[in-house]
Amino acid sequence: MKEQISILGLGAAGSNVAQLFSELEYSTAILNSSQEDLDVIKNVAHKIKVRNGEGASKNRQAILKLAAESIDEIIENITTVLKNQYIIVIFSAGGGTGSGLSTFICSYLSQVGKTVIPVVILPDDTKESIRACENTYNLLAELNGVQGLGATFLLDNSKHEDKFSINSKFVRDMDAFININNRSQMGNLDKSEIKTLLSTPGVAVLSKQSKNKSTVADVVSGLRNGIYADIESKTLMYLGVSTSNKSFSTIALEKEFGIPYDTFIGYSEATTVSILTGLQLPVQRIKRFEDKVNSMSKVVKENLLTKNSITFNTLNTIMPTQTINTQTTTPSSRDLLMQFMK
Repeated sequence: MKEQISILGLGAAGSNVAQLFSELEYSTAILNSSQEDLDVIKNVAHKIKVRNGEGASKNRQAILKLAAESIDEIIENITTVLKNQYIIVIFSAGGGTGSGLSTFICSYLSQVGKTVIPVVILPDDTKESIRACENTYNLLAELNGVQGLGATFLLDNSKHEDKFSINSKFVRDMDAFININNRSQMGNLDKSEIKTLLSTPGVAVLSKQSKNKSTVADVVSGLRNGIYADIESKTLMYLGVSTSNKSFSTIALEKEFGIPYDTFIGYSEATTVSILTGLQLPVQRIKRFEDKVNSMSKVVKENLLTKNSITFNTLNTIMPTQTINTQTTTPSSRDLLMQFMK
């Protein structure tokens, strides 16, 4: 299954995660508008630079306008390198390059027949800027309107102080899921079922437990308290489990998360990997971004409109008054020309 998957990292955050996949020998490319950010990534062979880009400063509209100048070149670079059917596209919702270009790129790849699996990195709304929260809200609204996407994973940076540990865990867990290789007479979670789980529209969560922590309670805790935005409803499409626990029952999972349309279960001698797909968007989590923007934008506007309150008093003259040249800018060549034309 691994040989059928490509990785595309957009922006700095997406590129950091993509680099971890590249180290596991996945077909990988990264795209950024900042050469400095591209240079930091050392283990990815295919780097795509947005022409004339110098970074995005979290300005989604600016990066769209810039990319429009070379969008055919960008798309050609992506499709030339990433030829596999399944493409995991990773990006930060709160940034500039990844947030700005992700919806278009995911939509395009989907329209040309690729199975696109978005991995969206949500910022910690208690620590990030108003703009980052605004970008996140707008990005999720746009992405929600794109038809034909596969499973969408929402990594939540508010779940851990170290966002890089979230990245690492996601890559390890996804790699374990992609490479499930059951060989049991009790039942197997096969490649066709893995593809179905990855292709299912809606939100997905994934978890991996070690062999000695593979009880149903461990799996519930892993899915409920993991690195993703919280599951807020009991609506899902599929449940998939590959477990080393021969007495594993999915009844408790269905009670906790809802009854799926179908369940795929396999047995192995290694770790336990579980996945839920077809979940609804976490409305309350998204509302936190909206609330911060609405509450803080008023404060920012008031600060910008507040006049300087300092009062300047007349000072006693210490040095003799001198003539001061009040011209602060050099006249343009056009201004100089106009003087000669009078």
